[in-house]
Amino acid sequence: MKALHVLGNGKVEIDEFPMPELKENQVLVKVVASGVCGSEMGSIRGEKPMDMNSGHEVSGIVADPNGHAQWEEGDRVGVFTLQGCGKCRWCRMGQDTFCAEVGVPSSTHAEYCSSKANSLVKLPDDVSAPLATLLCADGLGVPYGASSRAEVEPGDITCIFGAGPVGLGMALVQAYMGANVIVVEPSKPRRDLAMKMGAWQTVDPTQVDDMVSLLQTMTDGWGPDKCFECSGRQDTLDIALTATRPEGLIVMVGHGPQTMDPQRLIIKKNMRMMGNWVAHPAWYKHMLQWYREGLDVERLITAQYPFEDAQKAYDEMLAATCGKIMLMWD
Repeated sequence: MKALHVLGNGKVEIDEFPMPELKENQVLVKVVASGVCGSEMGSIRGEKPMDMNSGHEVSGIVADPNGHAQWEEGDRVGVFTLQGCGKCRWCRMGQDTFCAEVGVPSSTHAEYCSSKANSLVKLPDDVSAPLATLLCADGLGVPYGASSRAEVEPGDITCIFGAGPVGLGMALVQAYMGANVIVVEPSKPRRDLAMKMGAWQTVDPTQVDDMVSLLQTMTDGWGPDKCFECSGRQDTLDIALTATRPEGLIVMVGHGPQTMDPQRLIIKKNMRMMGNWVAHPAWYKHMLQWYREGLDVERLITAQYPFEDAQKAYDEMLAATCGKIMLMWD
């Protein structure tokens, strides 16, 4: 089969690879849409080539059910990013995220990929392959999970640090929930995208001497009610800890080498902090309901490239000018 090969130093190409070898608990999926995730940028920028690629957000068509009676060849399916054993307590609750055997589908930027049979969902007619990729993976799952668990409410002032695809999803979801959303992002194209997602205001941090004072001024001296750290940076975490109002909430979403003194949360401000890692499969039905009720999820997709143009997709991601990008097979 053809698949994307990450060469490092910002370069990718399409090469020939063996078909996936199915395990007993897996099915074979013919890929239709595969999402490019910000977590892939480290391997793209690295100097060494990968064995294949680090794609993990995908939807497609069942090509080989491999004896699993719940699936038929030709079924349109979304593939959940986090895949558990399907038997433990967490998996039975739809929270595969915490399963001791949790894993992700590998190298999904390809003509075919394998998936655990219990980690697929059959797609209704009103859900396209790109939309399914958002609903079943990081694209909408992380923004939905973090925002709903933070109990964002109408009238809340939220602040999102970092407007990559996940941060843009936060802006879209929280505006839909009725919040006044501030987005802090150095890239002008992404600030413009944040406004299109429904942000109330955006801030270029490179043009601000005192971000804490600015955020407090924008919020009548209070500070944001809830801050979402989506960049994994220490400096933005420090700003969030100082700027968030007393009794406020900070949600950690970005991945990075951050440290924190818990006293800064507790002493005098009584603040709370929570983390959010990827998306529970159980959230899919709620996200689908929001989509049907008017959440314009597909606005997050700013480009769709055929797989043979994958280099253009990664160039755009590396330039930090886009939202979510989909790679499409015929």
